[in-house]
Amino acid sequence: MAKTNREAILKLSQEINKKEGEGMLYSLGSKSANLNLPRWSTNIPDLDSIIGGGMPEGRVVEIYGGESAGKTTLAYHLCGLHDLCLSVPIEGTFSPERARIFGNRPKQMLIYRANYGEDAFNKAIKYAQLGIPLIVFDSVPSMQPREDVEKILKAVDKDAEIETRIGGIARLMTKYLPVLESVIEQTGTTVIFINQIRDKMGMMNPFGDTETTPGGHKLKHACSLRIKVARKQWIEIPNKNPLNTATKEKIGLIMKCKIVKSKVCEPMGECEIPLIFEKGFIEYSDLDTVRKEIMKEHGRKYKEMFG
Repeated sequence: MAKTNREAILKLSQEINKKEGEGMLYSLGSKSANLNLPRWSTNIPDLDSIIGGGMPEGRVVEIYGGESAGKTTLAYHLCGLHDLCLSVPIEGTFSPERARIFGNRPKQMLIYRANYGEDAFNKAIKYAQLGIPLIVFDSVPSMQPREDVEKILKAVDKDAEIETRIGGIARLMTKYLPVLESVIEQTGTTVIFINQIRDKMGMMNPFGDTETTPGGHKLKHACSLRIKVARKQWIEIPNKNPLNTATKEKIGLIMKCKIVKSKVCEPMGECEIPLIFEKGFIEYSDLDTVRKEIMKEHGRKYKEMFG
């Protein structure tokens, strides 16, 4: 059995807190604990329910899924809930019109168009050090290292072929994420990575997962929440636009959210959220009313346009 010197242990703990700051070392349940995990509401009740009451402050979150699943739209919505946020649309698909629909506004949403993954991380760490409430990276596959990008550009200039090193994004994650995690733990900044789905290559267990996401293992391990989103179905109304030959007009979608990993709530919870492109996320109970309102609005608009 260990020969425990309780008095010396308590003395050492006091010395550490005195040297490094009160709360750096604490006992379970202590009033000086600095890891009490405050949260902020997503303003989507069903989503709040499955993530444990809201998005965790000071943690890394990943939202991933296939194309047209609503990943970026959900990010716009979450950004619009804060007085300040930083959006890093490194893949170059940022839409100011869509951002405004979800409550984002001048001097509230800051947009940094990073050219390389290093740029994105460097600016994110600086803003996190100042306590900005939310940072969103959109998206992980576009966070290419400067070296890899420059090698491709040089090869293009010479009309030559080049093979870039595999795993460049994963190496960036391994290098930068520990620093970013340490900073946001102290400041309370929530960091959201938007990610995509890739098929696993090579031999696979037929009963295992056939999908993966870019960013390597470090990103997966760093996340306190990994939320997979998918489009369950379109929300449609009869099409009255004579220039559109489709029978139905798509005005939104039903987004399915699943908690694939969680350190802050019970995992594997699921919910379905209606999203109306012109209005944002709504309650299921309001869906029929909103559909009818949009049908009337579009009917009037197309009648005025085409008579």
